[in-house]
Amino acid sequence: MGKLVDENEWLYRRGYASPEKKYMNPDGTATSRVFKLREKEKDLSVDVKSMTSPETSVKDPQKFMLFEIAHRQVLDLNLQAVHDPLPNEHNLEANPAHALIVGMDPEDEIMPGLLARASRRVL
Repeated sequence: MGKLVDENEWLYRRGYASPEKKYMNPDGTATSRVFKLREKEKDLSVDVKSMTSPETSVKDPQKFMLFEIAHRQVLDLNLQAVHDPLPNEHNLEANPAHALIVGMDPEDEIMPGLLARASRRVL
């Protein structure tokens, strides 16, 4: 696993933009679905804000929204983000800003909500 992301860093997390997927509350804040582990994820995939841009991180603003959360808040929840750059392989674009929030339990229904409440919408 990579090195721990600086505690003063911010992290980006994408969520689906379509209303039927319920990734956003009526007031524009993230629902817990944004921060719930997705199928086949054992850690939460995020981007390190200082290493990318909102446009690069969201990729397709018609399909996705973008939220940010302070790594300090993640650490306060006894989780941590580690840098995990993705190479250019399997027809996927390289992502040097990629990181993982580790320490989440896939069965935990509370942690995704706590992360969502600590986040704010960027795009």
